[in-house]
Amino acid sequence: MLRFSPILLVIPALAIAASASEDPFNVDFFCGWAGHYRPMEWTPVEIGITSTLTEPFAGYVTIAAQQDGLNTMNITHEFVFTPDVPLHLPLVTKFAFTADKCTVRLFDKNRHRIQWHQDFELWDFSSGNRLSTAVGENDLLIGLVGRGKFGLLPLPKRAICQSGRGQGKVYIGDKLPRMVPWDWTGFVPLDLLVLYDPDWDLFNRQQIDAIAKWISNGGRLLLVLGSHPLSSSNPIAQLLPFEFEDVKQVTVSSEILQKWGLISSEPETVNAWTFVPKPEARFYETEMSGANECLFATCYAGFGRVGVLAFDPSIMTDKQSTNTAQFWVLRIKAILEDAHSLPYDTSARRPPPNPISRSIEFVRDAEGGISGSRNQGRYEVGWAHAANNAVMEFLYQEIQPLSIWWVILLLTALALLLGPVDYKLLKHKDRLPLTWLTCSFWIIIFTIGAYYGVQALRGGDMDVRVVSVLDGIQNSNHAWSTNYCGLFAPYSDDYLLEDLQDNQWWSGIAPTQESIWAQNPEFGGRKIYCFQHDGGNLPYSLPINIWTIQCLLNESPLERLPFNAELQQDGNEISVNIVNNFDAPILNGYVLLSNDRGANFGPVPAGDSKQFRKQLKTMRIWGDYNADRYREYYSRRRNYSISFKNEDAFFAQGCLQRTQAINAYLELGAAVVCAEYDQAPLSFAVKDRSYNPTHIQLVRLIVFPKEQKEETGNDRN
Repeated sequence: MLRFSPILLVIPALAIAASASEDPFNVDFFCGWAGHYRPMEWTPVEIGITSTLTEPFAGYVTIAAQQDGLNTMNITHEFVFTPDVPLHLPLVTKFAFTADKCTVRLFDKNRHRIQWHQDFELWDFSSGNRLSTAVGENDLLIGLVGRGKFGLLPLPKRAICQSGRGQGKVYIGDKLPRMVPWDWTGFVPLDLLVLYDPDWDLFNRQQIDAIAKWISNGGRLLLVLGSHPLSSSNPIAQLLPFEFEDVKQVTVSSEILQKWGLISSEPETVNAWTFVPKPEARFYETEMSGANECLFATCYAGFGRVGVLAFDPSIMTDKQSTNTAQFWVLRIKAILEDAHSLPYDTSARRPPPNPISRSIEFVRDAEGGISGSRNQGRYEVGWAHAANNAVMEFLYQEIQPLSIWWVILLLTALALLLGPVDYKLLKHKDRLPLTWLTCSFWIIIFTIGAYYGVQALRGGDMDVRVVSVLDGIQNSNHAWSTNYCGLFAPYSDDYLLEDLQDNQWWSGIAPTQESIWAQNPEFGGRKIYCFQHDGGNLPYSLPINIWTIQCLLNESPLERLPFNAELQQDGNEISVNIVNNFDAPILNGYVLLSNDRGANFGPVPAGDSKQFRKQLKTMRIWGDYNADRYREYYSRRRNYSISFKNEDAFFAQGCLQRTQAINAYLELGAAVVCAEYDQAPLSFAVKDRSYNPTHIQLVRLIVFPKEQKEETGNDRN
């Protein structure tokens, strides 16, 4: 029998090896933009699947990764695999700065069995190889789709990011058209997207719609036109205030070449697309050739900003290839910066006073041009995550932990029972050796009693607290919603949300330290389970512990805002007519114009309209949001006299870019009407639970005063 035992041991090993070699699935995993991502922000993830299967396979894929210091997001996506046809799954998730791995599993949908799984390492300190690169708050991330010609790809070697908080690197993450995200959240980590002479036939409708939605929500695009025409039916073209016509030969004068940082010894001749402003066009700038043909234009599109280059610069003569970095820096700077929103002297190379803005500067040597040392193991959070902390302070208000006196009372009673009471009882019965048994009995009784006692003290209805910000632009389809939600659970259980819209994007949010160190990662035990489809990420399971509050972030486009407004200005007096189309009353509000002028207005009943005539006065509603305000967010834990302000939500994650755009619109002559609703109904419900809702709903609408409507739409050269 012993002589056959080695053979018996080899047979299972061979069986395992054979089963592994017969794995029918081959899975590729790509994350970020060429591996670049912003911690705790939406990040694209592409999963490619090939197989040796001969029959269709219905399954679902799950990806799980730590998204911040407390939450782990688990995403499920269903698919059907067709034999001999590679499957590409474009998903979106969030990665924490300290996330070490992303777990991917393939399941059989019918049998719910794992067919394939692997942990993809995101951080590998031992070998120095990383699947992902965290982009810091002082860094600039540019996404590139198309051919990186005319020295675009080497740009990071000749440029640095300049912000109010310091200098940083410039990163370029390129993607093939088939790898472009299908959802607008896949573009969230980008500061700028460059579409370089894109072949529109290589994109599907979902990808184009995703880019257009991202721009509408505050994204920034540089579109380089070349050999492929942009159809008027393209959603991106519909965002722009221009109509594109034929291609013409245009002479780029020496003055323009010099302005662009190129060699200006003699003019250049290029084939450029002709585009003219639409009748309703407003808020755009153009750079014209000597023949009055537009060569480059920047404009606002919803809450985003777009720059259009009318020709492919690579068709210019070879001598221009020596100064390509300066050319691209100036084009990108024109999109990232707005002369009205960033009023500072660029020639003095001073960073903008606004710490939430990023720009780009040309340098001879990018590595040597970045001042200070850069610690790759530390991540400094920015304004948005600091403002998250302020909002979450409100979510945690009035939800206090158990009093310490209950704990002291419980421990004192347990000590008395385990000590003198237990001793006297056993001595009276002459059973002192049974101390080990009676002590275990008292501990079990107190454990059960403590559990049900906490349930009795903390039980009852749930508390659901929400701060929501809704933004829109008058007479347009640009409307967005961001909700910051806090769910306090009276019982440890799995909670479900209902009445959700298909286009909502849910994720967790958590309080964040000012500095996050990779050497001391935070590993939270909270989990969020979401089903992701084309257009949304909806939670189907929220395990919440009785001791915690689950904070969630919900972002989505809207069809329209709950109110309309018209504004008439007559000198220092304004007349605003507000039509409340919602079934909740407006509690109060205010109107803001440029130069910190504005006026307050009173309540408007539900389903009613009201007109107010007010004198303008100085109002610095958002004016005090500067570097000092940023530091206040992190002093709150030490200084509890600082109270939550509604405007904190305007600078939090998901709203910050829209707030920047609103500030720019104000300086361009528009106005913003901001209203607060009185206990507006929530946009979701907790299934089969009774709860106490507390809702602060803030709505901002960009309007155009009637007397300025004809003046603000003209061309500014």
